[in-house]
Amino acid sequence: MKRILWITAALLLGIFVLRQGARYSRRLRGNSSQLLDQILTTSNQLASARASAESRRKELALARAENGSLTAELTAADRLRSQSLASTEPTLAQSPTNLPTWSPASPHIWLEKPLLKCMFLAVFLSDGSINPTAAELLALEPEEATRLADSLKRIVAEHRRQEAIRARVLEEHLPQIASVEGLKFTLRIDPAKEASTGLRADFEAALTEELGTQRMELLKGSIGIGLSGIFGNGGQPTQGRTMSFVRLPSGVFQLAVEDGSGIRLDSGFRDIRQNVPEHLHHLIPPEFLEKQPDATEP
Repeated sequence: MKRILWITAALLLGIFVLRQGARYSRRLRGNSSQLLDQILTTSNQLASARASAESRRKELALARAENGSLTAELTAADRLRSQSLASTEPTLAQSPTNLPTWSPASPHIWLEKPLLKCMFLAVFLSDGSINPTAAELLALEPEEATRLADSLKRIVAEHRRQEAIRARVLEEHLPQIASVEGLKFTLRIDPAKEASTGLRADFEAALTEELGTQRMELLKGSIGIGLSGIFGNGGQPTQGRTMSFVRLPSGVFQLAVEDGSGIRLDSGFRDIRQNVPEHLHHLIPPEFLEKQPDATEP
C-alpha cells in the first residue's frame, strides 16, 4: 500500500513539474517573440535614419556645389565689372591735371596737400587716441593707428593722473567771479613738476615718429589745438591754471579761467562738468551737480 502511495505521489509531482516547465517555456517563447519584435523595429528605425542621413548628406553636397558655382559666377562678374570701369572711366581713379577738381561722377575729391593746413579737424579723441576720420585722412594703416593710439593713451593717462594730484579746491575766487552773486566754486591746478612737463613733448614725439614730418606739418594747426585741449595751453605747465565758477540765479554758470595766456571768460552753460576735466569731476561739490530749474519754465 505504501509503495502505491509513493508511486502516486511521484507521478503527481512529475505531472506538476511538467506543467510548470510548460508554462515557463510558453512565457519564455512569448518574451522572446516580443524581444524579437523590438529588435526588428529598432533595426528598421536605424535603417530609416541611415537612409535619411545619407539623403541629407547628398543634399548638402549639392548645395555646396551650387554655392561654389554661384560664388565663382559672382567673382567673375565683379572682375568683369571692374575691368569695364577701368577701361571706360579711367579718370575716376586718376588724379586730374589741375587741382583742386570736383567731379560728381568721381568717388574722390582731389586737393593739394597744402590745403589741409587751412582746415580744422578734431585730430584726437578724449583719451588721446587719433580720431578715426583723421587716421583715414592721413592714410594710417590699422596697425599703425592701433600702435599710435596705445602710446598716446598711455601718455595722456599719466598726464591726467599727475594733474589730479596737483588739483585742489580754493576758497578764494578769481576777481571776475568773486563779485558776482551766486554759489561759487574755484579749482586750482598747480604748476607741473619736471616729471610732467615732458609728457606733452613725449606725446608730440610719438605722434611725429608714426606720422612723419610731412603729415605733422599738414595738420599742424589742428594738432596744436588738440594738444592744448589735452595738456592746456603753452603756459599752463609752468604757470598753473585756476578756474572759478558761479551759478547765477537763472541756473546757468559763469566761468573765469586764468592761466599762462591770460584770463578767459565763458557763460551760459547749465552743466559745470562740461568745463571741468573729466578726471577732476570728483572735486566738484555735490550742490553744483544738482539740476536747477530753467528760469523760463512756468
